[in-house]
Amino acid sequence: MTIEFGGLLVLAVAAFVAPLLARLVPRRLVPPVVLEVLAGLAVGPQGLNLVQPRGAAELLYLLGLGFLLFLAGQDVRPERFRGPAFRLAAAAFLVSGALAVPAAFGLRLIATGADVRLLALSLVASSLGVLVPVLRDAGEIATDFGQLVVVAGSVGEFGSLLLLTILFSAQPEPTTVQVLYVLAMGAAAVLLGVLLKALWRTRWMARTFADSDEDTTQLRVRGAFVVLLVFTALAHEFGVDALLGAFIAGMVVAVSDGDERPSQERYQAKLRAIGYGFLVPVFFVMTGVQFDIRALFAHPSALALVPLLVLTILVVRGGPALLYRRRLGLRPALAAGLLQATTLTFPVVVATLGRSLGLLSPAAAAALIGASLLSVLLFPAAALLLRPWTPAGDTKQPSEAARTTT
Repeated sequence: MTIEFGGLLVLAVAAFVAPLLARLVPRRLVPPVVLEVLAGLAVGPQGLNLVQPRGAAELLYLLGLGFLLFLAGQDVRPERFRGPAFRLAAAAFLVSGALAVPAAFGLRLIATGADVRLLALSLVASSLGVLVPVLRDAGEIATDFGQLVVVAGSVGEFGSLLLLTILFSAQPEPTTVQVLYVLAMGAAAVLLGVLLKALWRTRWMARTFADSDEDTTQLRVRGAFVVLLVFTALAHEFGVDALLGAFIAGMVVAVSDGDERPSQERYQAKLRAIGYGFLVPVFFVMTGVQFDIRALFAHPSALALVPLLVLTILVVRGGPALLYRRRLGLRPALAAGLLQATTLTFPVVVATLGRSLGLLSPAAAAALIGASLLSVLLFPAAALLLRPWTPAGDTKQPSEAARTTT
């Protein structure tokens, strides 16, 4: 594999400059991820042609995608999947699913030849990787509003990824076989998760991890990468998409760590530093590098599809958030709908998978990525304009807020 150090340098500079530019936008209404993708478009083959989507750059792209889903899996805590907040978020997701199917058939009238299942799945996903930073920066991550949005995002991301895995990861096997593959993967994940939790919480291992946190070995971080690769390999062996393996690995690592909160927070900070400090921004920059904007503008129907997709995503994924009105109030419910309609990672995955399987044309895939970029650009900014989301004085601590959602 030829390593193009010039291209890697350009990727690093783009990943560094994009968030700096985002800070210049008043009220930080433009998320850095949007500028990262646009920077990739600027330096890619259809811009300045400084980076090519091959070799080491492509490898970093795949590592970034896997680590993004790994970090997203850590945000999906099993305790969130119960209680009133989960039931409310699950009901909203089911409504989104019911709306997505007829909407996908309508969109296919323009996106000729596109697979209806892929179109429908792209309409119901949320992006925790975008939601959590917005909520954290707004100081809402620990409030009832923030916790409900995180639960809704968890349901949207996990549910969409699970459905995508069932329907497509074992192509061309029938759906029954695909379901069996996913169930086998789930059983293996539960078994390994229980064993890992028991091992990591033994007195000797806990002491070893605690000692290594302060020296150069950093065993806890190395162990996280081992778990990530184990579950990615397991997913491959079970005929399941490796992305689901990375997502489950994040959940297992989060559940297995039994240290006290200060130690956990330092550990999570280290993983976020690796992911959000390098691998994840490189993934988004490379998404821009691979964005086929010429195919988008070469087909008027694909260009017309972009605003229709944005509007449909808002209605299908954001509209059901009106179910939160009794709990949050109308204004926060509207903001929650905008936030949970924000999606980027999953449409990129859908576009990549659709093109590789011949189920989406290059123009339709580009339209899907373009619409997701607009959702990240428009929806969080509109949600921020609806602040305050939380009544004055409602500043629960994370532990207290977590209890209120379960």
